[in-house]
Amino acid sequence: MDHVFAQVYCCGVCFVLGMDGSCTSPTAQLLAANRRLHQLRAAAQAQRQAVAGGDPAGQPRPGAVPQNTGHPAPGVLPPSVGWGSQPLTAVLRRLAPAVTQDEGPAGTPPWPHPASTRPGTPPSAGAPDPAGEAWVKLYPDIGLGLLRQGLTAPGRLWLLLRFLDREGRGTLRIDIIEQQLTNKSSTHYLCSKRQLRNLLPAGEGIFWVRDRRDRRQLWLRSAARVAHALAIPRLSGRPVALPLAALLGGIGAFRAHLYAAFHSGRARTAAAAAATAGEAARPIARATLARLSGVGRSSQRAYEARLGLPVQAHFAVGEVAAPAGQEASAWRHGRALFLFKDHRGRQGRRGATYLAWQLPNSYRGLHAQQPQGRQKRINRQLKDLVMQGMPGNVEAAGDLSRPGRAYYPNGKLAAKAFNRDPQGEVYWPQSQPRRGRFVLWQRLGGGG
Repeated sequence: MDHVFAQVYCCGVCFVLGMDGSCTSPTAQLLAANRRLHQLRAAAQAQRQAVAGGDPAGQPRPGAVPQNTGHPAPGVLPPSVGWGSQPLTAVLRRLAPAVTQDEGPAGTPPWPHPASTRPGTPPSAGAPDPAGEAWVKLYPDIGLGLLRQGLTAPGRLWLLLRFLDREGRGTLRIDIIEQQLTNKSSTHYLCSKRQLRNLLPAGEGIFWVRDRRDRRQLWLRSAARVAHALAIPRLSGRPVALPLAALLGGIGAFRAHLYAAFHSGRARTAAAAAATAGEAARPIARATLARLSGVGRSSQRAYEARLGLPVQAHFAVGEVAAPAGQEASAWRHGRALFLFKDHRGRQGRRGATYLAWQLPNSYRGLHAQQPQGRQKRINRQLKDLVMQGMPGNVEAAGDLSRPGRAYYPNGKLAAKAFNRDPQGEVYWPQSQPRRGRFVLWQRLGGGG
């Protein structure tokens, strides 16, 4: 019983191991069995290669393609992964192993993989930015809230931190923030360390909160929490892609982009613009813009000139000029009223004079629109937060009431709206703009 042996398979060779732990040389039978095992393994591998379209030597035959198993390769994720959520897309792509070539014998050429779409590239942009995601998603109503509340400086930092948090964890360390934003050699340089120390307390509780245990850890607030803190009851329009250069180009340029982002979110898409009049949104008065954003008329014109925001003028043509009607229209439209003489007879008799007045301008967007994604869920969260807090004050702060006039793309829709409310005033375009000129509108209702 002293000579008891055990067979151990190690490193492809069978050894005989005694009870005392000593290792003896393999016998001839064990070596033959080992060679037989390698032969069977090579035959099975050659059979698998033949089924997959290759030859026993391991090289794929000309024109052969790998069989489609119904599942994508581990490193090839579809562009729709994440369903429009940038943080979820970044996490899924990070967890998926990066496959550059198929596993197989040495010298086997890799199968070509389709290039994946970079999740941070706007749909309207051309080739993906090689430097990474060069924009951040902005809800225009949040941008107006930053302007209205005077929180553009900490709000810009919040947007930049959301850009740095590409994996969507919602937390960043302050030392990493200082390294990325206060180092002049960094591509994301924003301000000095002193200015960063001033911005962090200014946005505490609105845009972020510090961890109670680790004061160097910063937790970013969600879009719903920030919108509620800015007294925004509901997000409207479509989110836009705010370029990274707008965040790093100075606080004045950032304010101008926030103002322009509101017009970009209101602009109609290409499909809607093809069916209606132009790509510009409906006219909106400067008084309404001042109430929503807190930006005065002169500042609005300065922002438009700074960014080159296209502005479209609109005019309405009323009834034939008469002393009685002219006085009533003057009380209604003020200095916007003027006399329009129809030399070509477009409105009626050639040479007749009509009452006309200037309508609010419309604006064309500068930023690419993004999918709404989680906007409905954010609105539901906002509704719950309003119900928990003080709904009267919040709703009054960001309410966009209906103006005294309504604009429709054609006369049919305008007539239907006027029949529902004969006391209202509706407009529809009479002509399309040519070479950047004004647009004439027809009117129903409204008296003089």
